[in-house]
Amino acid sequence: MSTDYYTCLLEAVRNNILPLTSQCNARCVFCSHRQNPDGVLIHRLPPLPAAKVEELVELLDPQGKVVIGESATRLVEGEPFTHPEIMPILRLVRSRLPRTTIAITTNATLLTPKLAADLAQLAPLEITVSLNSATAAGRRLLMQDTEESRAPEAVAALARSGIPFHGSLVAMPHLTGWQDMEETVHFLAGHGARTIRLFLPGYTVKTPPGLQFPLSLWAEVVAFAREKTRRYGLPVIPEPCVPPDLTAEIWGVMAKTPAQAAGLQPEDVIVAVDGKAVATRAAAFTAARRAENPVITYKRGGRLYHARLKKAALEPPGFVMLNDFHPRRVAALERAIGRRQAERPLVLASAFGAQLVRQVVDRFALPAITVYKVDNYFFGGSIQAAGLLTVRDFLAAARKALAGRRHDLLLVPQEAFDGHGFDLTGQHVNVLSQELSVACEVV
Repeated sequence: MSTDYYTCLLEAVRNNILPLTSQCNARCVFCSHRQNPDGVLIHRLPPLPAAKVEELVELLDPQGKVVIGESATRLVEGEPFTHPEIMPILRLVRSRLPRTTIAITTNATLLTPKLAADLAQLAPLEITVSLNSATAAGRRLLMQDTEESRAPEAVAALARSGIPFHGSLVAMPHLTGWQDMEETVHFLAGHGARTIRLFLPGYTVKTPPGLQFPLSLWAEVVAFAREKTRRYGLPVIPEPCVPPDLTAEIWGVMAKTPAQAAGLQPEDVIVAVDGKAVATRAAAFTAARRAENPVITYKRGGRLYHARLKKAALEPPGFVMLNDFHPRRVAALERAIGRRQAERPLVLASAFGAQLVRQVVDRFALPAITVYKVDNYFFGGSIQAAGLLTVRDFLAAARKALAGRRHDLLLVPQEAFDGHGFDLTGQHVNVLSQELSVACEVV
């Protein structure tokens, strides 16, 4: 893995992600970094000096949440509280961005009661605890954690400190059993987690068979999440979970939010915001977030209702929806087609996204678009997300699609490429047009 990380660091900061270190003090059995095939270009980050952080903070957008500890870039993200200067760095960020929410993801094993009390002085702050299991046996099995009480005690300390926090676990019922997941969700809910995310443990061709998640279980995990959302009165969210359609259905409602105060409930379907119809979940959520005191028109049990959310503009509404497709992306598709004057465009979509994109094409009456599913041969295993597709995968799919029909434009998902057009193996998107003699656009 390369240590030439500066370009990735700048790209992350432009997205309001502030990476601090690739060091991690856990040995999770599902860790994706140990499962990568040869040829993946990712970068390890040594603990970033406070002086360098001070430079990078100037590039952050104070209007957006600053994210620390999320592995959302090509930098291997570690445990932020292993950084020897973590508290001075957080105080620096707070001094430069006094009103900006700092969002930290942590495994919480180093989060002592004193540290939780110190963090509480840095509000607005929110913590996501990657707990994975609240039981001693589950933590030993999944995270090789020999001090099993530390993270659960940290959750209790966060609750006492009043810091808003979310919980997450990688769903491994085939290893831990369903009871362990039940106890973990119950523990997080009982300590006031605002949401709980249940992650699909994707695996690659390099994952040992004993650790491979049986995909047949995922529907049960989704049903489990739905039932716990109802039982505990907070969003328990399976990720990724591709919705069956574009209906703007609420998955869950967070406590003490405008949505809860207005009486919105899971499975309500939003049809309009301030009288303007919404075509997708993403459109409904964005419209509700942007508006001040928006009126939400929604369906429940076949009847139409109206509710006003008492909130500021850009304040989150407090309801959670599964992610689908934003109309802005539809507009980007239309612009790309118009720019190229394409008559027979071909959209190459991930296994997760293909069916949803087909529905978008129908809903928005996009012109003559063919959608073709791209299988992930490079990572293999159960990997189906667009962000892990490579140029090699797109080439294989496009050659099959072009063998049976002529197309004059390829449209590929932006998640697969960095800001300079390179995939995870270092191949540029332009290889597609060069190899296939067809124009290509990243959308």
